[in-house]
Amino acid sequence: MRVCLFTDTLGDLNGVSRFISDMGTLALEHDWQLHLITSTAKPLPELDNLRNLPAKMRLPMPFYQELDLVWADSRRIRALLLELKPDLVHISTPGPFGWQAKRQAEKLGIPLIGTYHTDFPAYIYDLTGLHFMKRRTDRVMANFYRPFEKVLSRSVAYTEVMANDLYMAHEKMAVIRPGTNLQKFNPQHEDRSVWQDFGLQEKRLKVLYVGRINVEKNIPFLCELWQAFQQTLIARSLPLKVDLVLVGEGRYRKWTDKMRPFHGYFLGPVVGESLSKVYASSDLFIFPSVTDTLGQVVMEAQASGLGCLVSDIGGPQSLVLENQTGRVVPAGETDLWVKALLEVLSDKPLRQQWRHRAPQHMQAYDIEDSFEDFRQIHEQVYSQLAEPLPLK
Repeated sequence: MRVCLFTDTLGDLNGVSRFISDMGTLALEHDWQLHLITSTAKPLPELDNLRNLPAKMRLPMPFYQELDLVWADSRRIRALLLELKPDLVHISTPGPFGWQAKRQAEKLGIPLIGTYHTDFPAYIYDLTGLHFMKRRTDRVMANFYRPFEKVLSRSVAYTEVMANDLYMAHEKMAVIRPGTNLQKFNPQHEDRSVWQDFGLQEKRLKVLYVGRINVEKNIPFLCELWQAFQQTLIARSLPLKVDLVLVGEGRYRKWTDKMRPFHGYFLGPVVGESLSKVYASSDLFIFPSVTDTLGQVVMEAQASGLGCLVSDIGGPQSLVLENQTGRVVPAGETDLWVKALLEVLSDKPLRQQWRHRAPQHMQAYDIEDSFEDFRQIHEQVYSQLAEPLPLK
């Protein structure tokens, strides 16, 4: 069986891009015919099963300048499908490139499968604050996925969102076991001297955030609660010396000067071995996003030995064992997040307990298991089709 996977994001610093890259790498290792197809000017992993089509037009995505909206030549997409003759086409992202690939696959009669990686309607609402914009985006997403044979989710939590907001039948959904690269992310990468590379003091505690530095990740709320936390330390004359470290790119990096007096530091993009060290050399992970369907970074953090504070809305809460590998905190409740920070950062034995328990918990979240689910779901969909549809 041969699958062509089309994605608008690959080479970007986000969980979707890392997941797709992992699937492509493991497909080569397991001799599965999965072809990754994208159109981007960004650096890409060196994979033999990757095709990068030239773009006809490229624009920065509104509200998310780090991600490009790309339109390729539809004739090239069609020609590539005719060349590779896939049994299934997987549309991983509903961006312009994904829409183009979907349209060409439908014209050629190739069955479709997809993954609901990103809750775009929730993003649109967070960015605009307009309910009618969310409802409209819900309808667009529902129409986009309607002809798909199967739509994958990376967390059970989001199947209800897909059912209620996108009117998707449960039998049309499948859940991939969440997973991360346990070799790349583990406590053995701890090296607190890494903080010197960023001009930070090793001895101060580090609360880490990794992800886009944008409103849809609740960054304004994170900065607000961190200021409240630091002001509480001063008001109560508490001796804690703690830095907030934010890794990623986005519009709120402009708050660098605003956050520095509160010991909040934006490191920008960090990748490779440096990212592994930053994770393993921190003391706590914080992730207040309410729009993530899974939370790849929450798995990476726990695999690296960090306890996590996450929101009670969205997929990340499903990854944390309450009071064993972290805590789930009510979304938007500044006082409760400050209280959680105070309790955890003042309790070294608790952090050490989480540091020991979190990587153990993540042993059940190996990216190899995700890959097996990913492959098996495609094989099941293909086998359930009455007969392979010939290219028109």
